[in-house]
Amino acid sequence: MNLLQKVKLSLRNKVIIYALTRYLILFISFLTSVFLASKLGPYYFGIWGFILLLLNYYQYFDFGISDSATILLVQNKDNPKRVKDFETNSIAFSAIMGILAIVIAVYYQIFGIQILEKFHIGNLFYFVCLIAILAYFNKLFFKIYRVKGRMFEFGFYQSINSILVISIMFIAKERQLINLLISAYILGNLLSLILFIRGGGVSISGHPNFKDCSIIFNKGFMLFMYNFFFYLIILSTKTIISAYYTVEEFGFFTFSFTLANSILVLLDAFAVLIVPKVIDRLYSNDIKIIELTLMEIKINYVYLSYLLMCLALILFSVLLIFLPKYYPTFQVINMLSLAVVVSSNSFGYSMFLKAVNKEKTLAKISTLSLLTNIILAIILVKVLKVNYSYVSLSIILSYFLFAYLCAYYGKKHLLQSVSFFSILREILPLQLFVPALLIIIITILNIREFIFIPLLGFIIFNIKPIKGIFTTAKKILLNSRIFDIN
Repeated sequence: MNLLQKVKLSLRNKVIIYALTRYLILFISFLTSVFLASKLGPYYFGIWGFILLLLNYYQYFDFGISDSATILLVQNKDNPKRVKDFETNSIAFSAIMGILAIVIAVYYQIFGIQILEKFHIGNLFYFVCLIAILAYFNKLFFKIYRVKGRMFEFGFYQSINSILVISIMFIAKERQLINLLISAYILGNLLSLILFIRGGGVSISGHPNFKDCSIIFNKGFMLFMYNFFFYLIILSTKTIISAYYTVEEFGFFTFSFTLANSILVLLDAFAVLIVPKVIDRLYSNDIKIIELTLMEIKINYVYLSYLLMCLALILFSVLLIFLPKYYPTFQVINMLSLAVVVSSNSFGYSMFLKAVNKEKTLAKISTLSLLTNIILAIILVKVLKVNYSYVSLSIILSYFLFAYLCAYYGKKHLLQSVSFFSILREILPLQLFVPALLIIIITILNIREFIFIPLLGFIIFNIKPIKGIFTTAKKILLNSRIFDIN
């Protein structure tokens, strides 16, 4: 196959079209976030960050219905009747979540919520609840469409909010801009919901029954415990900072997390594509297929996340030169970037535990990790009284504990060695430890001019994995069905 044929094949590849579109939107969204941070300033960006924090709580507090539906649809892919039944019953659960959001809004109307007053949320909270209701349905439909390989609706949902935000961010400022941002989120979720319904990719003709509801809820609740408590690690830290530090400092933290999280957002766009295929391959009785899949995830997700982090930190340090209001955030950006990337170390084994129906184990792991994070964060804030920049140390240690325990139970299920050092080598090999250590040293010493050194260290120690990443990219370019489940 010559070069021209490869290019034509790539341009007809639905995965490539999705990836190019998605990454273009993500890049624009990143620039938009930076522009909003500059235009709003630390105070109003802190308010907007708190609104996003509320939406995050709603997003993750969904009892795991969408994740449960994903796994059940993959596991029953050869039984159309069961697929329809699971889809219909999952929609019913999403409706119940919408009712709970309404109950919270009524509670706020009657009793109020104290912390909302600090950030002057006021009546905007009702619109936050409306967004949450729409998002519950969209999140479920989004997962169902992905399992079925429906890329257009899938990509539209991931992009529309960013496009709408871009269209309005130049026409207002401060409080008025926040009001418009809320309106953009409402419109984006409403348009997505209409598209999902008109697309016909979700069945409402299944048979509602208690047995299927019980299966969805039991699996979903454990996945909810896992997902919610896992994401609550970062959310609880943001909540503690919002409570114990000033609005401006929370604005600095929100800005730093926005930059740091952009690293994983890039990978999440890729992860969403591969999750159904990964679960399908890990749901196997062939140990060799499982081990090969875990190795591929390690190279193409974990190593790639560290590479992106090293590249991003250089970009972030340059960006701060042009944003003098946020110049002091160098250290917290580095710490948060390392924290979100450490979370990627658990991806392979957490997917494996999901695939083999170990939701209870994942729930226990995430619960322990969350408690560890809260205790460490409170010690850092209340006892040691550290600068807000170093509260993220609790996140790093908690994510590391999570990754360690996922590997421990995953390897135990596979009847492999579970000694301390064998697991440590699995989740944090020397090739990744070196650049991570260099980042910590440079951050503590606050020597911005040496931020390129971790990238050099990564390249020197990881020539072979980097070649593996490029090999995988080539396979994706030439095969549009690589992520489809058979």
